[in-house]
Amino acid sequence: MSLPKPGDNVKVTLMSGETIEGIVEWIDGAGAWVKGTQKSRWVPLEAFQPQTQQADPKDDE
Repeated sequence: MSLPKPGDNVKVTLMSGETIEGIVEWIDGAGAWVKGTQKSRWVPLEAFQPQTQQADPKDDE
C-alpha cells in the first residue's frame, strides 16, 4: 500500500490493535491526521506500511 494523500479514505490497524477508518485531513513528516466518524487521531506513517509476517518456526522443519 502506498502512503495516503489528503482526501483519501483509509482504514488502518495500529500496533495496539485499534482500527481507525476515516479521511486523511493532512500529513506531516511522521504521520497523518485521520478524521473518522467515531473519532479523529494522528496515525504514524509506519501504520500505513504493509506488515511483515513473522516467520513460523514450524516452516523450518
